Amino acid sequence: AVANYRNNSNNVDIDSVIYQWNGTAFAVFQSILTHSACDLEWFSMNGTSYLAVANYASGDSNYDIDSMLYQWNGSAFTVFQVFPTHGARDWEWF
Repeated sequence: AVANYRNNSNNVDIDSVIYQWNGTAFAVFQSILTHSACDLEWFSMNGTSYLAVANYASGDSNYDIDSMLYQWNGSAFTVFQVFPTHGARDWEWF
């Protein structure tokens, strides 16, 4: 997975991308809307996979922005929990 901070147009409200190995190369599997994403952290708990996204700021330079926790549902990552954050830069699973 790749956390995208901004695109070539300096837009920070953009998709970050989850890739999957197709046997010969990594290919786009799923895109999720992020906001100046600084970190994606995958972890597994009790046999369930999660992907945490640290959102830094929105396009209007608002640093009070939610960061997201996604849960694997068997075919895609879907929003599981939302965390109010201020300029989040990192996730750590422990």
